[in-house]
Amino acid sequence: MSERIREPIPVKIAKITVKSVGYLLVFGTILFFIWRAFFSTAVPSEVKYLSPNTPLRDAYKAALAEGREVTVFYQQSQYDTTTVRDKNYSYFSAKEARFIQEANQVQLLFRYNNATIRHLVEDYGLTEIPDRADELYDVTLYVAYDLTPADLTDNAGNDPSAVKFVRYHATSSEPAQSLMYNYRRMTFDGLDMTVTDNPVLAVYVDVYYLEDLDYEAEPYGTICIYDYAAENTYGTLTKQEIAALESLS
Repeated sequence: MSERIREPIPVKIAKITVKSVGYLLVFGTILFFIWRAFFSTAVPSEVKYLSPNTPLRDAYKAALAEGREVTVFYQQSQYDTTTVRDKNYSYFSAKEARFIQEANQVQLLFRYNNATIRHLVEDYGLTEIPDRADELYDVTLYVAYDLTPADLTDNAGNDPSAVKFVRYHATSSEPAQSLMYNYRRMTFDGLDMTVTDNPVLAVYVDVYYLEDLDYEAEPYGTICIYDYAAENTYGTLTKQEIAALESLS
């Protein structure tokens, strides 16, 4: 019976080292992608919650005095929506669009990828890539109102005698960044979603490149965040948002 040949100790050590390095590379790569996925998509804390301001605070206090909660809603069908692929290749997204009814307010969490800036260079023939910290885009709400609410057949928006459009500008905009994304927490005041004479048909987010700003031209990107035919999903203010409102002087 032949005697088993023993491997020299240096060879054993070399094999163990190679195997260990292989395991480290595999698990290290997995952990890296998990870390990258989490930290690149996590919403930065500074824009995660509703931004407190006077109209929102007053609405909250009025509701509190009446023993009820402020009406906050969004549309699940429009939630976390993006510009469609045949129009700006999903350049922009509305990560969150919350309507605060009593405050006549909409708060939008606008987001775009770093790659969107590279597309901007291609689309406009820029000679260099702008700094991601620069203010690059004009973002407004474009609201469609029904001028003939008794007639539901003319709501497509093609007839100016049936549908009126009004543009709303942000009253505040707070920027933030993650590894891959650029955010803006935007507040739009003065939008009454309960009006009955000329009810709201749709709310769009229009995006223009600041160096090519022309509201008469087609937007660089458009996202629908409200459709009168879609169902509303109702929610409440978070503890963090309530605390911020109560501390607002």
